[in-house]
Amino acid sequence: MIKTAKNQQGITFIGICLMLAILACFILFGLRLFPLYNEHLGIVSSMHSVMNQPAERRKTIKDMRSLFLKNTNINNVYYFKDSNVKEHVKIKKSKDGKKRYFHVSYENSNILFKNIYLTVKTDEAIEITGVD
Repeated sequence: MIKTAKNQQGITFIGICLMLAILACFILFGLRLFPLYNEHLGIVSSMHSVMNQPAERRKTIKDMRSLFLKNTNINNVYYFKDSNVKEHVKIKKSKDGKKRYFHVSYENSNILFKNIYLTVKTDEAIEITGVD
């Protein structure tokens, strides 16, 4: 027993290097993923802000797109412009045709390593209420 305790002296240099390498990978992954996820949250928050507006302010799809653009600028999502908002922001109907949904589809990528990318796809829909 005395001999066993004498041989166990702690972690080795290789063990420390392995732990630091694993920690560095997690930090790199987090730093590359955070802006993408933050942008996704900004888009979803903008959608909810549009739906929280009074029904008089969001009668047409043009009004809803305009409100969405204003909210994305507030939430620091600068991808959406007047020229491309029609591609990404649409009104979709349910299969039975009774409900309408405010639908946003958007995809963004960030490089992780040389040719490996992280991609976040936003494909959200919120039911439109209060507008006939």
